Amino acid sequence: MQSKTTRRTFVKGLAATGIIGGLGLWRTPVWAVNSPGQPNVLTGNEFDLFIGETPVNITGAARTAMTINGSLPGPILRWREGDTVTLRVRNRLKEDTSIHWHGIILPANMDGVPGLSFHGIAPDGMYEYKFKVNQNGTYWYHSHSGLQEQVGVYGALVIDAKEPEPFSYDRDYVVLLSDWTDENPTRVLAKLKKQSDYYNQHKRTVGDFIDDVSEMGWSAAVADRKMWAEMKMSPTDLADVSGYTYTYLMNGQAPDGNWTGIFKPGEKIRLRFINASAMTYFDVRIPGLKMTVVAADGQHVKPVSVDEFRVAVAETYDVIVEPDSEQAYTVFAQSMDRTGYARGTLAVQEGLSAPVPSPDPRPLIAMGDMGMDHGSMGGHGRDGSGQYGGNGSWQHAGWHGWYGSQPDGRNGSFKHGWHGWHGWQHAGTPGLRDQQSFGRHADHDADAQAGRPRYRPA
Repeated sequence: MQSKTTRRTFVKGLAATGIIGGLGLWRTPVWAVNSPGQPNVLTGNEFDLFIGETPVNITGAARTAMTINGSLPGPILRWREGDTVTLRVRNRLKEDTSIHWHGIILPANMDGVPGLSFHGIAPDGMYEYKFKVNQNGTYWYHSHSGLQEQVGVYGALVIDAKEPEPFSYDRDYVVLLSDWTDENPTRVLAKLKKQSDYYNQHKRTVGDFIDDVSEMGWSAAVADRKMWAEMKMSPTDLADVSGYTYTYLMNGQAPDGNWTGIFKPGEKIRLRFINASAMTYFDVRIPGLKMTVVAADGQHVKPVSVDEFRVAVAETYDVIVEPDSEQAYTVFAQSMDRTGYARGTLAVQEGLSAPVPSPDPRPLIAMGDMGMDHGSMGGHGRDGSGQYGGNGSWQHAGWHGWYGSQPDGRNGSFKHGWHGWHGWQHAGTPGLRDQQSFGRHADHDADAQAGRPRYRPA
């Protein structure tokens, strides 16, 4: 059968990707609720999807996105473990396209990677995916052709478990994070090829050097600059693409769009965080609420209560929150380089909001964060307040998982290690009291599929 799509009209201005909010999704005893962006959820065993172009206005400038079924992000697909699903994907673009089912166990020719598992979907063509669903949890899907993912070809996957899960909840929302640029992604890539730090607007200045001399001493400050120069690297190189060009989205809405998830006090709410961005790592927190992490990349984990966690590109985390009052709560996801954030609200009714935190102080990379012995220089790394520490305790922590005690006293962070080309892994600041970290090898997908979530207390 052909599934029916609910399509939202586009909203003008910053909120206007047109789209879906996080979903009141059905699960006994969960009930569906309306929130800004009517739930755009497709359920069943057979699905008809089309990839085409759609006008959008996210930043105040008219642009054209590539979308799935006319929405950005694409519709949430809800499957059931054990079912066989059929998905007919039609291409309305003028170029080849594809859909890759990220993290899903399936036959090679159903994986959706052009040049590896199939030839792709030609313009005006159709490809039928058909496979048995052998798992459950929170995943996502996206184009594996060119830079189409950056311009909107992605969406959430929710697979209901065949057996009862080891935790309960009353309400269920997807929180899909992504990044959007008004630039043509090919121009972004071309700039990076010519100058890898083109979008880094926070390079160190002479003033920073003077401050370092005051705090570290002349010899240590000069030696630090010399080491970075010899490596042709920068301690401010936290992200290849920044908020200089990116607008960060939550369920397709810019920060001023204020995606809202409705709750009643006392309910347990499951939030399925998905990082569907092209380049951005997010640090996620909900001021005033503890989050209990119950799943990572679709796999159940030993529950751990945290104030904050880091989610890397393509990762998913499921958390449970329990608001006990009628106040509104901000869902705050700041980019790792602190150049911007995505934001939404949990509230008892639409139209409410809570204070939005300012981004945390921008961290700097220290030599110890890359596994280098910087002891001869006194371990001059910076903590989250911008102060130097001299104990060299970061030597075994990857900087992308870095998190020092913040000025507001937060700890208990749940951080994820960098698994990209830098090769720095097993992140998390050792020694933070009551901190829980979730470190992972570069081969984290294999670990997850084998049921080996790499949970480790600090």
